[in-house]
Amino acid sequence: MTMPPMLDPARHALFLDFDGTLVELQDDPQAVRVATEDLDRLIELQSRLNNAFAVLSGRRIADLDRFLSPLRFAAAGVHGLERREAAGAETVHLAGPSMLDPVREALRMPLAAEPGLRLEDKGTALVVHYRGRPELKVMADRVADEAVRGVADLSVMRGHDIVEIHIAGMDKGRALASFMTQDPFRERVPVYLGDDTTDEFAFAEVARLGGIGVKVGPGESVASHRLAAVDSVHRWLALEPDADGGAN
Repeated sequence: MTMPPMLDPARHALFLDFDGTLVELQDDPQAVRVATEDLDRLIELQSRLNNAFAVLSGRRIADLDRFLSPLRFAAAGVHGLERREAAGAETVHLAGPSMLDPVREALRMPLAAEPGLRLEDKGTALVVHYRGRPELKVMADRVADEAVRGVADLSVMRGHDIVEIHIAGMDKGRALASFMTQDPFRERVPVYLGDDTTDEFAFAEVARLGGIGVKVGPGESVASHRLAAVDSVHRWLALEPDADGGAN
């Protein structure tokens, strides 16, 4: 994989993952911060892209709004189970939290027995965290798999130090495909940046649409390009074409 070409605001549509892409991963997910200069750059980029800009994340859209304020943006949260089609539009929930009630009950006792495992309840998704405790990966995988056994229409996804359970039939690739059928994304070339296994769905969809997938950090990926780390992402976003089409 190679360094991605420069972003062209006249023809590209930009889709960004959040954790591990725009911000460094933290043991406490609520402790992340977006630097003021990085936020200002995103606001400027959104304007130059004529609003063909969206954040696709496993987080809830309400959390993204809090971290990225005052930026207002299109978004897919909880891997597409929450959707906001445009900046300022209403957030639409594609599933209700009650569908996960049997899984919540199945997780209650195993997680209480192991304090190193922590549950994040997103309403339409449940995330078992073991960040800082890599030795608990096998246990986290087993607990999640046992919790969904016999419950229909659920998906288990594994990411950086997490196991996530959510309603099946939605992922970041499908969310991105939906955005690309609507203005202002329609007829642009999609560019997607992400760091985790859950971003592979979006990379595959971008490839299908003839776009640019950018893997952030190490690891195998179907993405066509790579950036080394979060700070590399922000440096790349800061590049601007000069009169000769190069970077300045």
